[in-house]
Amino acid sequence: MLNTFDLILFGGTGDLSTRKLLPALFRQETVSSIDPESNIICVGTKDLSQADYIEIAKASLIKHFPAFEENKESWSRFKNRISYKRLDIKSDEDWRAFNSTDNERVTVFYLAIPPNLYEDISKKLKDHNLITPNSRIVVEKPIGTDKNSAAEINKHLSSGFKENQIYRIDHYLGKEAVQNLLALRFANTIFEQSWSSSAIDHIQISVAEDLGVEGRGGYYDKTGALRDMVQNHLLQILCLIAMEPPVSISSESVRDEKLKVLKSLAFFNEDTIKSDSVRARYSQGLSKGEAACSYIDEDGVDTENKTETFVALKVLINNWRWSGVPFYLRTGKRMESKTSEITVRYKRIPHNIFSKKNEAKTNQLVLRIHPDEGIDLKLNTKEPGVAGFNLEELPLDLNLDDYYESGHQDCYERLLLDVIKGNPALFVRKDEVEASWKWIDNIIDLWKKEDTPIEEYNSGSWGPADSDLLLKRDFRSWKNGSGK
Repeated sequence: MLNTFDLILFGGTGDLSTRKLLPALFRQETVSSIDPESNIICVGTKDLSQADYIEIAKASLIKHFPAFEENKESWSRFKNRISYKRLDIKSDEDWRAFNSTDNERVTVFYLAIPPNLYEDISKKLKDHNLITPNSRIVVEKPIGTDKNSAAEINKHLSSGFKENQIYRIDHYLGKEAVQNLLALRFANTIFEQSWSSSAIDHIQISVAEDLGVEGRGGYYDKTGALRDMVQNHLLQILCLIAMEPPVSISSESVRDEKLKVLKSLAFFNEDTIKSDSVRARYSQGLSKGEAACSYIDEDGVDTENKTETFVALKVLINNWRWSGVPFYLRTGKRMESKTSEITVRYKRIPHNIFSKKNEAKTNQLVLRIHPDEGIDLKLNTKEPGVAGFNLEELPLDLNLDDYYESGHQDCYERLLLDVIKGNPALFVRKDEVEASWKWIDNIIDLWKKEDTPIEEYNSGSWGPADSDLLLKRDFRSWKNGSGK
């Protein structure tokens, strides 16, 4: 059972709270993991009664927790631990209405609110003596829009909280398949011994979405795919793939090793920004069988802006292990399918002992993050029942749902539990945030300086032609969806 805790959820009526956080906490209630003395205090600006908020919470669970009707007894317990507080952030009187924090119990302040409010919240928590040694604060991305703004946010958070009390969430790090990267690499000798430039030709990281900006055009137009996805999700995945073995899986050592990778990333220059980066935005097309508009026709989008909905990069890591091994990163909206996966392509065998028509294909390791979490290893085998050696490529396919119940933990649930337990390994440290922004700022600055054109790609496709050329120039190709 978890330690006794108080979770104070700022943004308690917002989408993240009702769609992800409350269902995650409720699942822990269904397995009797929450101590009876723990409390969930949901904070918002709306003038709601306690009964009003309980109805909002119930409606969100009915919608987002499939087994809600079978867990009525758990709901009876859960609703009694929820309370609602209306808060005007600027009002000291409203802040004084908070009870004094118990020094002995874990208190988690979860900021499911826009980042521009982080400074006000952290200052008020400090001014009203609500921070104790057992307090933790959780903040969502984006942490800033560049290195300077990220450093400013970190400074405000650090004014009241120590670094080991600050939990910067990247929900991708809570995904089962992403965490399995650590198990795959560091619990299996067969992989770790070949996890370097000696055996690997290149690595692809693809995070494709089939939706557009979905009514968030005004916000997205000020952000773009590079800031929204590459700066956090894709770079964090890259770090887990490329880092050296940490001393311990639950220590600062994991974050130390990730930081070393970020500091080893090769910066782009005037030449490589043209050859090794692609930015684009979606045009009209067919998405999931229906006509889809172009990005510039979305509500809230300024047609004069060069905001990208797609990014592809060829990334090099300047260290001993990965010298000469390119990492190809790709993310985009309104693509053919919603797919997130990592593809590790191994080098060709040094000498082919078979006939030319039976030349062995390069081995391929695919870690599927979405839609079906699992691991797929493609190996060359002899086709049975024929004379001679006819080589065939067959997969060793591990689908996690075949071995574990389909109701395994959601990424937010897992990360919430780590916050309560005080395990920071899967959260992003201050120096990681600032190092990743330094690298991203280099790309943005060069795009502006070189006036890099923004390509277009049809909605429902796998991106622009230049993205394919990025790999074709190196005699390689993207793995698209379930294809090779």
